Amino acid sequence: MTTQAQHLDELLSTLRREMNALDVGDQDARQRLDRLILDIETRVRKASVLKFEVSHPRLAGVINDVVDKLSAMGI
Repeated sequence: MTTQAQHLDELLSTLRREMNALDVGDQDARQRLDRLILDIETRVRKASVLKFEVSHPRLAGVINDVVDKLSAMGI
């Protein structure tokens, strides 16, 4: 079963492939499209993280602690 997030990821991948296949002579337009896609991908990832944190708060807390410790160690 495909979730909405997976479907959106597939659509974004398709959009990126289509954009790369286009012969867009305007580099500014291509850069704006690329930034738009990156912004959408970032928002989707943030929403996924928030959903995970809400559904698994204890696990999210442990993961955050591990990441903090690794960061403190320079890893």
